[in-house]
Amino acid sequence: MAAGFAFSLVFAPFVNVIPGAATAPILIVVGIMMMNEFKMINWADTEIAVPAFFTAAFMAFSYSISYGIAAGFIFYILVKAAKRKFNEISPILWVITALFLLNFIVLALNSK
Repeated sequence: MAAGFAFSLVFAPFVNVIPGAATAPILIVVGIMMMNEFKMINWADTEIAVPAFFTAAFMAFSYSISYGIAAGFIFYILVKAAKRKFNEISPILWVITALFLLNFIVLALNSK
């Protein structure tokens, strides 16, 4: 792992040589590969479909994978809570979701 990091430090300055337009086709291919996984989601099950939808939507509209993952966590908790399945939510998931919510609140307060 450390060797790979050291190797990447040597070649990091060359990343700027590649124009941004050259990365667009790669991003399209990655997007297609991500969409391919959507067929494996059980869209009939709201406990799975709602968090999956909001994860993808937040990733697309916020341009942030981490915000999408945070939205997935939050909506998973919301759906489970709405269905009164509190025993299916682990304590760690409650903590992570609370931290994601706190992060969004702090970001909202600091953006003013």
